[in-house]
Amino acid sequence: MTNTNELYMGLGSALYALAKSDGRLQPEEIENVLQVLNGEPQLKVVLEAFAVQDRYNISVQEAYNFAFRRFQTNRKHFDDDTKRHFVGIMESLANAHDDVSRKERDLIKRFRRDLNKL
Repeated sequence: MTNTNELYMGLGSALYALAKSDGRLQPEEIENVLQVLNGEPQLKVVLEAFAVQDRYNISVQEAYNFAFRRFQTNRKHFDDDTKRHFVGIMESLANAHDDVSRKERDLIKRFRRDLNKL
């Protein structure tokens, strides 16, 4: 698996954590993920990671930790532009529905902070 795929696998896990952060994963959230990721070069990898997390009903924390293990392992290939892009995708997913929950805002804030540590 390429380093880029590893980063996008991490993104898929982070998006799963975000979608699940306010409770149970809703079908419309999966549709929102597809809309937000439209045109992404690694769409298949992101969706595959998201689906695996969902299939095994992984907790928010486990999915988040998995994402950051991928990011940490591949940090030399994780430039500032890619980090900003990933934060933007997370924010777009949170804003894809009417109200952004406090848990979603907190997770995005933590995501941004943790990425800056890499």
